[in-house]
Amino acid sequence: MSAAPAAQSPAPPERGRGEALIVAAVALAVRAAAALLSPRVVADVLRYHKLAAHVLDVSWDPYLAPRLYPYPPVWVWAEAGAEWVSRHAGVPFALAMKAPLVAAEAVLAFLLARWGAREGGAARGAGWAYALHPVALLVVGFHGQFDGLALLALALSVRWLDEGHEDRSAIALSAGIGLKSFPILILPFAVLFVRGGAAARLRYVALAVLPVAVILVPFAWADLHALGRELFAYSGVADFGWIGAWRSASALATGRLARGEAERWGPQVAASKAAFVAAAALVFTAVFSGRLRWGIAQSALGVVLAFEVFYGALSAQYLLWPVPLALMRGERLVPVHALVATAALVGFYLFLAPGVLTPADAPLMSAAAAERLWAIGTVALWLTSAAWLADLARRGRRAA
Repeated sequence: MSAAPAAQSPAPPERGRGEALIVAAVALAVRAAAALLSPRVVADVLRYHKLAAHVLDVSWDPYLAPRLYPYPPVWVWAEAGAEWVSRHAGVPFALAMKAPLVAAEAVLAFLLARWGAREGGAARGAGWAYALHPVALLVVGFHGQFDGLALLALALSVRWLDEGHEDRSAIALSAGIGLKSFPILILPFAVLFVRGGAAARLRYVALAVLPVAVILVPFAWADLHALGRELFAYSGVADFGWIGAWRSASALATGRLARGEAERWGPQVAASKAAFVAAAALVFTAVFSGRLRWGIAQSALGVVLAFEVFYGALSAQYLLWPVPLALMRGERLVPVHALVATAALVGFYLFLAPGVLTPADAPLMSAAAAERLWAIGTVALWLTSAAWLADLARRGRRAA
């Protein structure tokens, strides 16, 4: 007698794991190639190098080096470690700096592939989409920004909270906040989905916030003023967002490009901060009251999209924030966002950050063409983000 067909079928989880490993290998390969093609110490990598030299040669406190480190202090030791490896092993600093970022991106692609295989449907290709996503390739592989690490922690936090692993979720969120502050935007929404009463919610907040507070204590003791200045005075750069769109469009119309530092756009940045806080409060109230039927994954994506729509001074790396959160849900506007964000980033890097994509003396296009690509892409990106947020809210209201 032949065996039952079900007994002959290979286990789907094993198939999913094998594919996820291939996805991770591809993600690793394409980002490593991008890093090898861009070993130049320019833009943010140059700032990392200056900060690493400060930590190794001047002071252990990064906040004593003004305008170099507006983040919690976890990542500074990776920067210092990259400079130490560069000095003692002869590895180019940019490659030593990007190596852990590339590895983290491969892990994130692996997890998205595994989760997508389990969820099925529109999320089925999430791993492949992230492995080959041009925004991730540009921001991490070429630019060398470490937002992917914080996004890895944030994605784990969202997933674990959705599965009921609340302590794990809070600790992962704490890791994300310790690397870059932006995951704290999700904390108020995460608390809504903690099972149990007030004690469980307080425990979640404590696990998410206290580890970061503890690691800040030595720096506050050393120089509280410097710590506060570097952590809270930085307001981004108006390269993207609605101020960036206005800045780039005005440059095309008048032929004069205004500087992008947030302090040069004081009233607009203040208005955008107020607009985002109001929008986030409105979304929180709607989710809390049930008028928006969002889970933690939709809420995380929604608040990030609200930040990109209402806050006006966005740097290049901020464009990566919605990508893994959207892929976890199989969002339909991911391809449109990828297209316009890629156009905006390529134009920006070639026009305002020469040396990131190609050597500064070998650009891919003229400065005028790059400026137009940045301007058109930035306006289109803002409109896409606004339409995406509206669509997400419409679906949430319809579900309610």
